[in-house]
Amino acid sequence: MRLLRPAISVLVVPPAIFLILLGIFSRSADGSSSNRTASVIPWERQYKIKPNEKARLTAADVIGPDGIVYPDWTKCGVQGGIPEIEAVVSIEDFGAKANDQIDDSEALAKACRAAGKMGGGAVLLDEGLYYLDRMVTVRHDNVVIRGKGSSKTNLIFRYSIPDNGVAFYNPSAGGRVGKNTRIEMHCKPAGLMKMTIMVDDMVIGQWSRSKHSGNTFAFTIYGRNAVGKISDGKHILKGIAEYTNRTKCTGEISIILDSKFNDTGLVDDTRAAITFAGRGTTGRKSRLAKDGKRGDMKLELESTNGLRVGDCIFIDGPATERWKKLTKNACKWGSYRQYEVVISDIKNNTVIINQPLRIEFPIIDGSYVQKVSPIQRCGVESLRIEQMENLWISSVVFYHGWNCWAKDVTVKKCGRFPVYGSMAKWCEIRDCVFDDAWFKGGGGTAYTGWDRCWDCLIENVETFKMRHAPLFQWAASGCVIRKSVFHESDGQWHSGWTNENLIEQCVIESVRGHGGYGYGMWASPPQDTAHGPNGPRNVVYNCDVSSPRAGLWMGGMNENWLVLYNRFIADSGPGVSAKTASFDHIIKDNVFILKDGKSPMVLLATSDCLGAEIIGNRLYGGNGRLTAGKAKPTVFKDNKAFPLGDAPRPTPKVPSIYEWQQKQ
Repeated sequence: MRLLRPAISVLVVPPAIFLILLGIFSRSADGSSSNRTASVIPWERQYKIKPNEKARLTAADVIGPDGIVYPDWTKCGVQGGIPEIEAVVSIEDFGAKANDQIDDSEALAKACRAAGKMGGGAVLLDEGLYYLDRMVTVRHDNVVIRGKGSSKTNLIFRYSIPDNGVAFYNPSAGGRVGKNTRIEMHCKPAGLMKMTIMVDDMVIGQWSRSKHSGNTFAFTIYGRNAVGKISDGKHILKGIAEYTNRTKCTGEISIILDSKFNDTGLVDDTRAAITFAGRGTTGRKSRLAKDGKRGDMKLELESTNGLRVGDCIFIDGPATERWKKLTKNACKWGSYRQYEVVISDIKNNTVIINQPLRIEFPIIDGSYVQKVSPIQRCGVESLRIEQMENLWISSVVFYHGWNCWAKDVTVKKCGRFPVYGSMAKWCEIRDCVFDDAWFKGGGGTAYTGWDRCWDCLIENVETFKMRHAPLFQWAASGCVIRKSVFHESDGQWHSGWTNENLIEQCVIESVRGHGGYGYGMWASPPQDTAHGPNGPRNVVYNCDVSSPRAGLWMGGMNENWLVLYNRFIADSGPGVSAKTASFDHIIKDNVFILKDGKSPMVLLATSDCLGAEIIGNRLYGGNGRLTAGKAKPTVFKDNKAFPLGDAPRPTPKVPSIYEWQQKQ
């Protein structure tokens, strides 16, 4: 059904039918979609805006050269570009020597601390092989780890679990344990079902495998589980690992429980071979006193106590039962509506922020802000990292990192992710190659992309044998992945209300192996209890996507996705498939090559997939049908169907919408 158009002559319509039509559709005088919400759309439409709808445009919108309103990606990646950081120390200054087979992790850690205490600088690694037998954590700003080139400097990460199958990463044997002491047990992961930590004969903590445990090998508790419950003094700390074949492995060390010991030591982060780690959120949570609207650059808070101009802040709209019901989100956990910005000014209880909000943060859900202390302007450059053991450890992670980067880095056989951001802002991964991963089962592994990241950039990256690449998940927004090639993996908006992200000028060669789903691109559905739905206005622009299954599969609750100037080649299934209130999309000037002879170009599977504009697309093959399903597009014009055959990629007037925005 098409939207009603202004009538020239008088048409008599029965009142009941008129009210039904009016309740479902409305159109403004210029023929564009109005802000009136169709009764089957779950919330008020916000994102499909026409350039002449000036009152609806916000600071978060950019009118493109094709008359389409896009998200704003002008503040993406390292602000000011990746800088040239002066070298201040060499790893050799701290006892390391290339090619000697000796562990260099302590030398690298000391070199990074020294550079940090000097105010920052690059730590140089020479040509040859260096070995890391422990994880290294960088906690100072402005520290860069730099080799002589990804083909010349090699880091071999060979951390392993002892043959007995159980080890304590912390504390060390004979060490003191207070209430705040981190107790971390590591076990061989294959077939691991249960981990138990004991002091003498008392169990102080247990872990059991769940559906999404993946390749977990580590279990962490704190000394407070034992201190005060067991007398101070010498004890035996014991770890027991139980496996699917009913075998048990045990490891133990002596410790000293000390109720007066205030342990302030920082244990190296075990999420990656090299982790750049910020402090994270600090201080009190300040609740919003007024809804934060899309496009707002002011936030009215109940109190600004503890906040200062220049502070980095984390904004969160909790996933309440109200919101989950609205979005039909069946996932019981995860991060959804989040963003990070800088306070530019404070006036009474109002903070002015440096970027507009991309989504809403309503007070009804208890939305709040909290100060965040990230690590800033760190990076890893010009080296190769290879992991030798099948352990769920990433190669490089920016955790609570802002303006951090990886450049000219090759990763061979990561344990979990090659280079990854988590709770990161303005980070950048460029000119890198990521080749394969040890573990490709469930639970989140073998990804290339952005996770709880904001305004981050991936450019000129090539991957092989990942599960999901390129990928956005868990509240990632405003991020760009571009000019990259992804072999043997699928593109994903994997979970958690990702919004306003861009994939452009990418080649994706999806296959069924390596843990991918076989679609060219996939967006999680709301009924998915492990992932939940994805949010509004994600964009696919000028990409080339091939896959065994549908080119783009959208699971639902997706508002105003922009699918523009791409080529999709699918062995079976539709070019684009949408269901469950996946609405207001613009699908324009794409080429679809569908090989099965059975599928339509665009499938709007459920009746609530309203408001789609399908314009200027070309279908080669399939069943010859340009659309199918229970919903009809709002705008449908200039689409053509042809027999199955090869067809070139579209050639948009502006090859890169990202670069076009940067130049404006």
